[in-house]
Amino acid sequence: MSVRYNEDFKKEVVKVYMIGDKSISQLSIDSNIAKSTIGDWAKKYREECQYTTNKKETDPATEIRKLNQRIKEQEKEIAFLKKQRHSLQRKSMSGISIY
Repeated sequence: MSVRYNEDFKKEVVKVYMIGDKSISQLSIDSNIAKSTIGDWAKKYREECQYTTNKKETDPATEIRKLNQRIKEQEKEIAFLKKQRHSLQRKSMSGISIY
């Protein structure tokens, strides 16, 4: 059974993401919604929410923290992809027989 969220809820999630207090990963964990779903909402409602979001002035330390957080998320994704590639390579090599 899939859960249907109304547009107001989706926009509120996007606003929280755009303010920069939480990453998509954090929002996903907190709200029990898939990261891909939140990402889709962000793409869909970004422009609309951009004008209704009261963005805080970001100081350099906050900006650095956000960038470091993004780097960590990307490093995790890269590590996962490397493991997947390695696993696929091992599977393809195990199927080769030498006569």
